[in-house]
Parts: sequence; structure tokens; C-alpha cells
Amino acid sequence: MKHDKIRDLLSAYLDGELEPKQTEKIKHHLKSCAECSRELILLQKLTEFPREIPSIPQGEKYWESFPARIRVRILQQASGVPEKEAKMFKDSFFEPTRNVRVRAVVFPLSVAAHALIILMLIVFPLLHTSSLPKIEVYSAFLAPPPPPPPPPPPPAKKRASSTAHRIKPVQAQAAMQPGRLVAPVEVPQEIAEEALSDIGIEGGVEGGVEGGVVGGVLGGVVGGVLGGVVGEVEAPVRAVGEIKPPKLIKQVDPLYPEIARQARVEGIVIIEAQTDIYGRVVKVKVLRSIPLLDQSAIDAVRQWVYEPMVINGRPRGVIFTVTVRFQLK
Repeated sequence: MKHDKIRDLLSAYLDGELEPKQTEKIKHHLKSCAECSRELILLQKLTEFPREIPSIPQGEKYWESFPARIRVRILQQASGVPEKEAKMFKDSFFEPTRNVRVRAVVFPLSVAAHALIILMLIVFPLLHTSSLPKIEVYSAFLAPPPPPPPPPPPPAKKRASSTAHRIKPVQAQAAMQPGRLVAPVEVPQEIAEEALSDIGIEGGVEGGVEGGVVGGVLGGVVGGVLGGVVGEVEAPVRAVGEIKPPKLIKQVDPLYPEIARQARVEGIVIIEAQTDIYGRVVKVKVLRSIPLLDQSAIDAVRQWVYEPMVINGRPRGVIFTVTVRFQLK
């Protein structure tokens, strides 16, 4: 049998309620286990303890004298604490010594000492001003306002354009030279019919060009211009000073690129254009670029047509700037 189970059966073993086999096992275990033996002795003492208590007498005399015994006991307690009780509670109370004079002197001195220590802790740091932190006050109201910025420098004087010496003033020819065709200075509203001359030869001349012009020059080319001038074509002039940009006759609106529309790109593209003697745009150059809009502006300007520029009776090409505006609607 296990040790715990034997401990639980000790009370039944003491009362003689176990079987012979269990009794023999417990006896054998008690010989070798000192703990169970001590517990068995304790159980025996608890069993014998009620037997030692005297039984309460049940006689009538005992109960008749009971009130008188209680009264005597009360009088004994009122007269004074019994000697046994006095010894029992002798060490339970602590009565301190009463030194009233010492307390009357020590208490004010203690308060004064504490007050002096606190006062020193407050005053001592104030005496050493060198150890105090420096406080710098930054205030916009105390600082003077900053001086105004210097005025911008005057614009640089424009240098006289060298093209002014190269550009010849336009001289209107009052008299018409016979045998020479000259472009009109002003565009006429109505064109009068010209009388046909009999200068031409029926069937043409040898070396002539089919569809030639009356009064033309031998050796001319197909598509020659009426009133054209024989000789070298002069360099184009730049529209500055007295020379104004030519008048726009035909304008083609630029196409808005889809990628620029999706990217919400808009602005102004500045292009330098050059026309030929017929007013057609032959060269373009981007001066102010917007990468997504440049090609569309170039394609549109190449299709524009301007009024031909005539200087000193000769048609000239012109170089000028144009602006192409791109704006989302």
C-alpha cells in the first residue's frame, strides 16, 4: 500500500474498523515509517483528550448556586485585575517617558533648523550670478527692420543694330520705266483688263516655253512669275526698325497633340520664320520651346502664307518671329 493511503486509514486503524489483512500491512508500515508513527500517536492523544475533561454536574444544588457564583466573579473583576491577568498583560502596554521640558526645547530648534536649510537652498544659488544661464531674447519687435533692397540696375542701352546700315530705305519710284514690270506698292481692289498686243508669234518661237507670257524672255522656265525680275535673288531682311513683319494672308490652326492634352500641357511656342519672295514660309526655328507642342507649332507655321515684301521694287524674303498659343478648352 502507498504511504498516502496508509495515512488516510490510520484513524480507521485506531478505531479497529479495518480488515485483518489491512491491519497487518499498516502495522508493518508503522515499524519502518516514523512520520506515520508520530501521526498515530497524535490521533491517540486527540481521542483520549475528551475523556480527561470533567463532566458537568447535573445536580440541583449546583444550578441553584450558579447565579451566586457568577455575582461573586463579577465583583472580583470589578475590585481589581487578578494577579494572573496582571502578569499576562504586563508587557502588552508601552508607557513612554514624559520629558516635557526636553520636547519644548527640541521642537522649536528643529523647526528653525529646517527653515534655515530651506532658505539656504533658495538664496545660495542666487548669490552666484556667474553660474546663471544666459538668456537671449529674440524678438521681431526689438530688431530694426531690414534695409530695403537696392534698386535694380538701369537697363543696358541697346546697341545700334548693324542691320540698320545694311537695310536700304524703301524708295518709291514715281515714274515707270518702259519695258520693265514692277510689282505694285499697294494691292489694287480691281484688276483692269490689259489690251493684248500682237507681239507674239503664232505657233510660238524657237526656244520658247509652252504657256509662256507675252513679253517674256527666251529661255524662261515653266511656271515663271508675271513681272519677275531677271537676276540674282537678294538675301532676306529681318523685320526690325522701320521694316514691319508681313501681313498674314493664310493661317492654319495647329493641331493639339493628344499626349499634351492628356498631360494638361499648355503655353506659347515662339518661332522664328523666314518667308520667300512669294510670302511662303520656307524656314522655321524654335526660340521658345515646349517639347510636347513644338512639332505641332512647326507644322502649322509652315502652312502659313504672308503678303510678299517688296523693297526698292524687288521682292524680298523676311525673317520675323511668330507666337503659337496652345490653350486647353
